[in-house]
Amino acid sequence: MARQYKLLEVENLNTSFKIDAGKVLSVNGVSFTLEKGKVLGIVGESGSGKSVTAYSIMGILDKNGKVDGGKIIYNGTDLLRISERQMRDIRGNRISIIFQDAMTSLNPTWTIGNQLREAILTHARNPIEAAVYDIRNAIESDEQRLASMRKGIAHHPDNQKLKDDYATIEKKLADDKAAFEVEYKKATERYKVMKEEAREKYKAALPQFKAIYEGFKNDQYDTNIPHFDEEVVEEAKKLKNNIDKANDDYPIKLDKYNQALANLNEYQQSLKAAKKDVKKEPKAKDEKLLALQSQVSEAKAELRKAKKAVSRSKRLFRRHARKAKRWYYWECISEYKETKYSANKKALKMLEEVGITEPKKRMKQHPFEMSGGMLQRAMIAMALVERPDILIADEPTTALDVTIQAQILELLKKLQKEYGMAIIIITHDLGVVAQICDEVDIMYAGRIVERGTVDDIFYNPQHEYTKGLLNSMPKLDTKGKRLEPIQGNPVDLFCLPKGCAFSSRCKECMEICIERYPEEVQYDEKGHAASCWKMIKKLYEEGKIDIVNGVPEGKPLMYNGAIIANKKNERSKNGKAK
Repeated sequence: MARQYKLLEVENLNTSFKIDAGKVLSVNGVSFTLEKGKVLGIVGESGSGKSVTAYSIMGILDKNGKVDGGKIIYNGTDLLRISERQMRDIRGNRISIIFQDAMTSLNPTWTIGNQLREAILTHARNPIEAAVYDIRNAIESDEQRLASMRKGIAHHPDNQKLKDDYATIEKKLADDKAAFEVEYKKATERYKVMKEEAREKYKAALPQFKAIYEGFKNDQYDTNIPHFDEEVVEEAKKLKNNIDKANDDYPIKLDKYNQALANLNEYQQSLKAAKKDVKKEPKAKDEKLLALQSQVSEAKAELRKAKKAVSRSKRLFRRHARKAKRWYYWECISEYKETKYSANKKALKMLEEVGITEPKKRMKQHPFEMSGGMLQRAMIAMALVERPDILIADEPTTALDVTIQAQILELLKKLQKEYGMAIIIITHDLGVVAQICDEVDIMYAGRIVERGTVDDIFYNPQHEYTKGLLNSMPKLDTKGKRLEPIQGNPVDLFCLPKGCAFSSRCKECMEICIERYPEEVQYDEKGHAASCWKMIKKLYEEGKIDIVNGVPEGKPLMYNGAIIANKKNERSKNGKAK
């Protein structure tokens, strides 16, 4: 039977960065799997390779970064072997990421709404392509697997199982191609019908818009704008009220101005009659004349403002009506493909789902106008707006206070259950891991040194680095006691030791730890595993692994149920291995 792939499988991933001094190996043989609906935590100190692993999966490494080897298999497709165009269809659409610092990740010159709409429209597919997207991906995945199998058959021509699997996938590929032709034809016909219906719908509303525009010539402003969105009509009514108010206010300002002007003219006539008296005192100021002139100037300025208010209100209404017509056009189109109108609706809904208050107001704000917690929610909205299968959260609670951290984690758990997506949490905070994760991988110096469930890691740690991380955490019963930090500094990735990278900081270091790196050995049958010579020694002393007889090339034999059974059979009555 052909291999059944999990949602995400990372196999022996190696990522390096080229610098002036040479090559830095940031990720060194990382392997893990992620199942649908699960939450995986990747934990380690800064510089351990957590974020580089995430960026390798997303394909967003810096120019000097390169994936040297390994596989990143998403739904049976190796992401390292597909084109950049194919990767763009997956990145942000099927696999999304939340970056560490929302303030520096978001564009400060664009509003939140613009950035959300851009994310939606960038990943919007042609309706025909969207209908056959899954089948096309299945075909590409099967073609990749067949190419790999052909190489395997060439090297192992007697492998009958491989040949059977090849025949099975080849038959599936033929069926998928036939189904693709049928679905593509159906999608094309459906697209044409929907496009024509939307066009007719828009044409039917044009006479109503034309009647509204004709009314502008006679100063008639109809608020019955043909549009499905009630907010457009409400805004039109508000603008109509402004027009009525401005029209009512203008005659009052005009009367006030005429009255002030009449008073000034009357007083000036009286001054002419007393012209001789004014000439006797040429330097004296007529206070009443100045006051009347001031009143005329103020009334004139108010009249000018009132006149502008009338013209501005009418202009805004006309602009709103034309905007409504344009939005109605985009609404009709959005019934068969993604548009700015539908993207705006989707962005508003997503902001509401992530718990942002007043989403319409926030859509118009820039990142620097929002708090850290709101920005983090906006980043989550941007990552989840396309309902991805996998969400990578790279330090999602960095620089947030404890209350906001708890809210963000609760939000992630809620959305994960609603969407059924898988999450990779990258963090150095074991408290975050305990709250949200199902499985945990402990990472150090570009390698995974221990993996297991949350209970395994917290209550039965096997690697000394994991124990050091747990001991450095504050606990409720450590009041008045000093924390136990891990001594020393992280290893230099530019010159990794040939043995265990943690040996220079380990209190339990043995001579073999310095000489040779330990392979990963399973501690139990549930999947709890670690790369630690002390654990290997412990398992050997308990008779669970055979280092002497089952060691190819001097390396420890990985956990094997058959060997455990043999060792149990060879035990003496006192329980010690022979």
